[in-house]
Order: sequence, then C-alpha cells, then structure tokens
Amino acid sequence: MSYNVYLVSYQGLPREHHAIFFETEADGSGFIYQVSGNIQQGMKHNHKKAKKPENSNSFLSKVYLGTTSLANYKDVKKICNGIEPPKKQFDGPTRLNPDVPLRRCQEWTRETIQALKDSGVLET
Repeated sequence: MSYNVYLVSYQGLPREHHAIFFETEADGSGFIYQVSGNIQQGMKHNHKKAKKPENSNSFLSKVYLGTTSLANYKDVKKICNGIEPPKKQFDGPTRLNPDVPLRRCQEWTRETIQALKDSGVLET
C-alpha cells in the first residue's frame, strides 16, 4: 500500500503558500506538512491532518510528486522536522542578513521534497 504525495499551493501574500500533502484517506483527505509564520518573526513547523486540498477556499493547485509506501510513511515527520524552518529575516524594514537569499515556505517545501526523495521515502 502507498500514499499519493502532492505539492499544494494556496493563496497567500506576498507569494503563494506551498505545502506537501500526503493523501492518506480514501476520501482524498490526509496530512499536510508545512511551515507557517512569516519572515518578520520566523516560521515554525506546522504539520496537521487536512481535508482534501481542493475543498479549501484558498486552494490554487495540486501537483502530483509521487508516492510513499506505508512502511516509509513513518519517516516523513522526522525528515520534515529535519529541515529547519525559515528564521526571522527582518527587523522591521531592515534585512538582517542581506547577503543570504530570503527563505520562505516555498524554499522550505522545495528543500523538504528533495530530502524526501534523497531518503527514498518519496518515490517518483
């Protein structure tokens, strides 16, 4: 048995919000792995049960990434938590580290998807 895995996008400002969705239930619901917060205060891991993404009012898109086996699914949370969430990057209008690229949910999601692939948990 395996679960389908998707990159999901939701409306957000200043950019779309990205998350990783594991479809674990027959009704299309499952579990979402994401970071929440902002670059003014920093972000934190925010993993939770989720309804079918298309049922959200802010839903934009769902892109199939691959599958994860039931046996490998137990490692997902550990891998996701191993990718550091974006830190505080501004103090008011002042950028704290101008030489370091900004990092938001989209960057965290991209890094986490790669870590899931590298570990063999996400099979494409």
